Amino acid sequence: MTYPTVRSVMTTPVIAVTTDAPFKEIARTLAEYRISAVPVIDDSGRVTGVVSEADLIRKEEMRGGLDHLLSTTHRARSRKAHAATAARLMTSPVITIGPDATAEDAASKLGRADVRRLFVVEGDGRLAGVLSRADVLRLFLVPDEVVRERVLRAVPAGVTATVSEGVVTLGGRVERRSQALSAIRVAWALPGVVGVAGAVEHEVDDVDPGVA
Repeated sequence: MTYPTVRSVMTTPVIAVTTDAPFKEIARTLAEYRISAVPVIDDSGRVTGVVSEADLIRKEEMRGGLDHLLSTTHRARSRKAHAATAARLMTSPVITIGPDATAEDAASKLGRADVRRLFVVEGDGRLAGVLSRADVLRLFLVPDEVVRERVLRAVPAGVTATVSEGVVTLGGRVERRSQALSAIRVAWALPGVVGVAGAVEHEVDDVDPGVA
């Protein structure tokens, strides 16, 4: 059984800028493509950082003079406000993920890091794509009839399934308890599944160590 990978749901190609990209080029890129952040790559295509709208806005934020730059926080902001290239503007390191990671891993990483996107990099660090929260959410937009077909193909014979709004209700009867438990795990792992309910009956409890 094949589970969705980052490669199968990521957006590619990715708009990126080089480390020597000037401020206005970055601003134009964000505006033209209507994106809120852009990855920064080196000459080899490896991701070195990311520049966001917030990084650029600091230049306007600091325009009012020097009195408000005395605190440590404001001095740090001032450094970005006076930066002229991507190398000075960018935030680094970047939170990344590999293209062969599962979509489940990506969703977990997005949640733990509390970020809007993950940049997808190959083993050598080269940029391969970008995965946003919206990309992950699209996995749930699978019609119920398609979800049901996938469930029935994946679970053991004897298991029945109905699907409503992404919730799979399992039923039927199988020979072994391990098959019933497997059906639940398999159903949960399929794209478009929001929840799993119901119960699959079994004849032999082969999960119990006392049963040969």
